[in-house]
Amino acid sequence: MMALGGRLGVPQTYPPTLIVEDWTGARFGGTFPARKRRSPPCPRAPLPSAAAGTVHPSRGEFPRLCAAHWPTGAYRRERLPERVLQFGTGMLLRALCAASVDAANSAGAFSGRVAVIQSTPQGQARAINAQDGLFTLVERGLEQGTPVERTRLVGAISRALVADAEWHAVRDLVARPELQVIVSNVTEAGFRLDASFPARLTDLLHTRFARLPDGPQVFVIPTELVDDNGPRLAAMVDRLADGLGQGPEFRKWLGARVRFCSSLVDRITTGMPAPDVRGALEQRLGYADALLTVTEPHALWAIEADPAELRTTFAIDVLPESVIIAPDIGFYRERKLRLLNGAHTATAPLALLAGVRTVRDAAEHPRLSAFLRHILFEEILPATDLPADAALAFAETVIDRFRNPWLDHEWRVIAANQTVKLRLRVVPSLTGFARKRGRAPQGLALGLAAYLRWARSHPAGDADLPLIERHWRTATALPGLAASALADTDLWGVNLAELPGLLEATTRWLLLLERDGVDAALEALRGMPEHTATGRT
Repeated sequence: MMALGGRLGVPQTYPPTLIVEDWTGARFGGTFPARKRRSPPCPRAPLPSAAAGTVHPSRGEFPRLCAAHWPTGAYRRERLPERVLQFGTGMLLRALCAASVDAANSAGAFSGRVAVIQSTPQGQARAINAQDGLFTLVERGLEQGTPVERTRLVGAISRALVADAEWHAVRDLVARPELQVIVSNVTEAGFRLDASFPARLTDLLHTRFARLPDGPQVFVIPTELVDDNGPRLAAMVDRLADGLGQGPEFRKWLGARVRFCSSLVDRITTGMPAPDVRGALEQRLGYADALLTVTEPHALWAIEADPAELRTTFAIDVLPESVIIAPDIGFYRERKLRLLNGAHTATAPLALLAGVRTVRDAAEHPRLSAFLRHILFEEILPATDLPADAALAFAETVIDRFRNPWLDHEWRVIAANQTVKLRLRVVPSLTGFARKRGRAPQGLALGLAAYLRWARSHPAGDADLPLIERHWRTATALPGLAASALADTDLWGVNLAELPGLLEATTRWLLLLERDGVDAALEALRGMPEHTATGRT
């Protein structure tokens, strides 16, 4: 085991993996001492280019991160076979898939690398190849209220291939027997039958069927935030299989040789840091990293599979709290969807109406922070059927994650497709609270009213916006708007107006928001007996 910089000033034990501060001679976040040896000779940081994606420019005085920075004491990455194919070059899978494979390689539990496919013009293939697949993972956040900072050089990625230009190379790779895992993160928009990803995946599986019919089993692990993403992807591939040669035989082979595993990912990763933050990080590292990945300490990748079966091929669960392989991941899905995502979604319209930009700003806001704690602990938690102790412990970590001082998680991003998010993440808590308590949850009702008020501004990116607009067009007064919108089963999948007290509460909050604004509504919620009695504000 190798000591890391954990809680500031307190050593922390971690699996044996490369820690940048160890080999550069400084603990990350401390004073950078005089270096005893010069940085390895590497090219200067590249300028931006449209070819194969964008490389973010960096300070010219630093050498670009490359293979020469990989220390001799780490695992011999250049000798490892490409055993994982990943659709997507984004930062989330770098912070989860690549980081998990890297940790497993370091621990000796796995022996392989990840080849990534750039499917869109906006990918990072050029930067990945320019840096020999290396990138720096920076974990910054709060753990039990204490600031932590950790850095790590990740070497699990071998190369990046551009789908439009190098599909022949991708086909050659998938026909190799050592390639047994395919991971995807193409976002929910690409996770549709009429999108390019399912067709490309089907083509690759058909290539393996044609060239390596008796090869070892393949595990396909989608990470898109879609319920039952494994069976859904399997159904799309099954439908597309008929359009390829030897359809019946191919489908039979799919059933025998391919396992589609649902999975859930949970790690807030917000993108390239601001120029001043990036400059400070690269000053400490001593090199320019166009793939610098800043994320939170919390990490979860839950994979639904037979643990013994998957571990024979993909034994990456060396960090048991970060990678979980289980026959049923419903608990982890429900926990994240209802507590983390539900609190985000219920708060987003209020925060936007209040002019608050980021989740961190809301978590430090005197009224919005009280609102967040109230809905999370007093309304969402009681509305679930999750084990009480486990759910409460997770809820406490959610507050720390919201308060992370190093991540700029913007409400405008969270609010994209707000209507469908409400339906999936908040409506179950509204119905569950009504079922268990026989009344309306006042905080969630305020969040719902704020959504109706906010939707009038015609936010971009909400596919269900026309459904909301029709209620605004036909309503002659706010009570009528609330009544028609809550009763719309096309929006919610259920008639929310029938839940005890919810229509009355939503109407009251909508009128207050319209007349007095967000601050007055939040202050009124703080004054309610069921809010002040909790002591959690």
